[in-house]
Amino acid sequence: MQWEDDGHCFVCGASNKSGMRLQFETDDKSIWTTFVPGKEHQGYKEVMHGGILSLLMDEVMVLLPHRLLATRVVSAEMRVRLIRPVPIGERITIRGYFKGPMEPGMRLYQTAAEVTLTDGTLAAEAEGKCVRVG
Repeated sequence: MQWEDDGHCFVCGASNKSGMRLQFETDDKSIWTTFVPGKEHQGYKEVMHGGILSLLMDEVMVLLPHRLLATRVVSAEMRVRLIRPVPIGERITIRGYFKGPMEPGMRLYQTAAEVTLTDGTLAAEAEGKCVRVG
């Protein structure tokens, strides 16, 4: 299997007309984006679906080694903790960072992610393991 980016990733793919088309920023230790959930991202009335929160945290954990270390990885394991409801229409920040060593070419990366509300309240967090591919 070839691990190519054809621009159709559901979260970040610029060519995916049905996708979220999110753009990400980085510094030397982390990656982040912001997102405003709409009714189409809802679970219970006026509350963002937890699966979509998990999707967004998975995305920052996988993009982290790719963008910071030029290393392609896939998710191998993910543990999610949903802490507070995310209201529909409220801007959230999704941030990913390394929990372990961050050297190019490693086989396994330990990563983490968090979702914060506009006021800085932690709404969700995740830990994951990403495996190098290609």
